[in-house]
Amino acid sequence: MNNYTFEQMSVGMTAEFTREITSEMEDMFRKLSGDENPLHQSDEFAREVSDGRFPGHAAFGMLTASLYSTVAGMYLPGRYSLIHSFEELSFVKPVFAGDVLTVSAEVVDKEEALNLIRLKIVIRNQEKKIVSRAKMKVLVLK
Repeated sequence: MNNYTFEQMSVGMTAEFTREITSEMEDMFRKLSGDENPLHQSDEFAREVSDGRFPGHAAFGMLTASLYSTVAGMYLPGRYSLIHSFEELSFVKPVFAGDVLTVSAEVVDKEEALNLIRLKIVIRNQEKKIVSRAKMKVLVLK
């Protein structure tokens, strides 16, 4: 976990990490969220409704989006972060259990009056294809 203060943060700082999406993560997210949609459970249903484009059930988009919290809470800035808002959040391609996601973030702006940074974040799968992107505002509490 990083401990960057607002003063230590600068435009152009970057962070990157990798996380594999597992069926255990999906199960935990399902229990936590209560989302029982068959698209996130049944390989047969997912293949059918996607006309065969999906190899199996799709991971929860918000499970993928939870990695945005990891960016702020562990990397940029880390310990002193509090997510303020998202200016943009999109799911570009579905994610599946077994996908290895690389999360890349960059500080693109600092707002002195609020001790706020803006991050541009892209999540790519193991094929280097973008699966999600976001622009996020994070308060830096120290």
